[in-house]
Amino acid sequence: MNAATPNMMPGMMINADELAHRAAGRWLTPPGELAVTAVEIDSRLCAPGTLFVALAGEHADGHDYLAAAAKKGAAAALVSRDPGPMPCPLLMVDDVEAALARLGAFGRAAHRMAGGHLVAITGSVGKTGSKEMLAHMLRRLGGCHANRASFNNHLGVPLTLAALPDAPVAAVQEIGMNAPGEISVLSNLAQPDITVITRIADSHSEFFDSLDDIAAAKAEIFDGLTAGGTAILNADDPYFTFLGDRARDAGAGRIIGFGSGGESDARLLDAEADNAGTQIRADILGTQLSVRMGTRGQHWAHNAMAMLASVAALDLDITEAAETLNDFSELPGRGAISSGIFNGAGMTLFDDSYNAGPASMKAAFATIAEMPPQLMVFSDMLELGDGSAAAHAALAPMIAALRPRALITIGPMMAEMASTLPASIAHHAVDAPDAAIDALRAMIRDGDRVFIKGSNGSGACHVAAAILAEFSMPDDANGGASHAA
Repeated sequence: MNAATPNMMPGMMINADELAHRAAGRWLTPPGELAVTAVEIDSRLCAPGTLFVALAGEHADGHDYLAAAAKKGAAAALVSRDPGPMPCPLLMVDDVEAALARLGAFGRAAHRMAGGHLVAITGSVGKTGSKEMLAHMLRRLGGCHANRASFNNHLGVPLTLAALPDAPVAAVQEIGMNAPGEISVLSNLAQPDITVITRIADSHSEFFDSLDDIAAAKAEIFDGLTAGGTAILNADDPYFTFLGDRARDAGAGRIIGFGSGGESDARLLDAEADNAGTQIRADILGTQLSVRMGTRGQHWAHNAMAMLASVAALDLDITEAAETLNDFSELPGRGAISSGIFNGAGMTLFDDSYNAGPASMKAAFATIAEMPPQLMVFSDMLELGDGSAAAHAALAPMIAALRPRALITIGPMMAEMASTLPASIAHHAVDAPDAAIDALRAMIRDGDRVFIKGSNGSGACHVAAAILAEFSMPDDANGGASHAA
C-alpha cells in the first residue's frame, strides 16, 4: 500500500451535511460553513475544528461542558438534548454514544474505501507498548493514524476511527476488554486488515474463569477481520494453534507466527541488552536483521517481532522500519527510566507503574535483574479474581532474588506478600499513595535506583508522577520539573 509522506499527512475533513448523515442527527441551528477536523469527548482538548461529543457518563455529563468546549474553539457539539442557546452549532441525536459509534463506523468505511489499511492489536499484556512501537515505525515510513494513549474501549475505539482520514494512510488500533463479547463489537467496528494478539495471560482473571475463556475472548478480534486478512500470533504461546484455527475459521488468508521458537515466521534470534537499549538479531519472513532497539527487556524485543511482521503485512520496508527502533524508547509508566534529584538525593527511577499483572511483573523483574533497585514500590495487582492471593504470593521469591534494601507496599495484597520476605528487606506497608511518597522521602539515599509498579487503579502511578513532578537536574538549583529519560 502507498502512504502519504509525513509532511503531507492528511487529516479528517467532514462538512455539516456529511456529519449529520454519519451521526443520524439534525442541526438545531443552521451550522453555516462548517468543517470538522477532529473529534473529542473531553472539552479541555477541544480546539478550532473540533466536534465535541457530549457524552453523559457516570460522574459527569458532557452537556454541562458545552460552553467550555465552545470557549476552546469547538466547531460544533453532538448532543442528545437541547441545552438552549450555545456559542457553537449543535447536532441533535437520540443517543450520543450510539452516534459516536456511527461516526467511527463511517470513518473507517471511508478510510477503507480510500485504500487505508488498519492493524488491530489485542492481548493480555503489551498492547499499548506494541501499538506505540508500530505507530513509531509507520510514521517514519510515510504516516500513521493511531489511537491515543490506551483508547481501546467502547468509547476510545470509535473516537479514533471517527477521526480517520479519507486517505490511504496506515492506521493502528489497540483493542481491550473486560468481558466476553466486547472485542467482537469493536473488531466489527474497526474492520481490521491485520490482527495481532501479543500474548494470552491471566491479566483478566476477575472477569473470566480460565485462560481458555480469556483466549476465546481475545480471538474475537478475528470477528471483524476483512476477508483474506492477516493474523499475527505469538508462536511461543500455548494458544497459538487454537488462535490460528479461530483466525482461519474467520476467513484469515494468512497466519504469521512470531517469537523465538523454530515455528516463528518472524523470529527473534538473539537479544543482548545493556544500560542504553538492546541489540537484536532477527529473521522477519526471510529478511535477516541486526538492529539496535532503544528499549530494554526481552518482552520488548519479542513484541518487536510482531510489529515488524505487521510492517511486512502492510507491504512496507522491514529493514527501514527496523532501523527506526533505535530511537524508540520505553513509554512513561511502562518501563521508562529517568534520572534526577528527588528530596535532595540523586536517583534513577524505573517507572513501570501504569499497570501490573503476573506476566508483566515477571517481565519487568527480568529487565531490571542486571541493575537491581535499592528501593521498590508496589501497589496491589487488580482484576485477578480468586487467583489474586496466589499471584501476589508468587512475587515474593522474585523480589527476594533482587535483594532490595526496602520495599514500600500500597494495599493489603502486596502487604501480605511482603510479610513473607526475608527480614533483611525493610518493609513499609501503607494504604495510600501519599503515604508511600512520604515513606520514600524518608528512606531515599543518593545514588538509589527506585522501581515502581502496580495496577493503574491501585496507586503506584501516583507515586511515580509525584517523583517526576519534583525531579530536578543537578544544575537546576530551583528544583524545576525537568528530567532525562
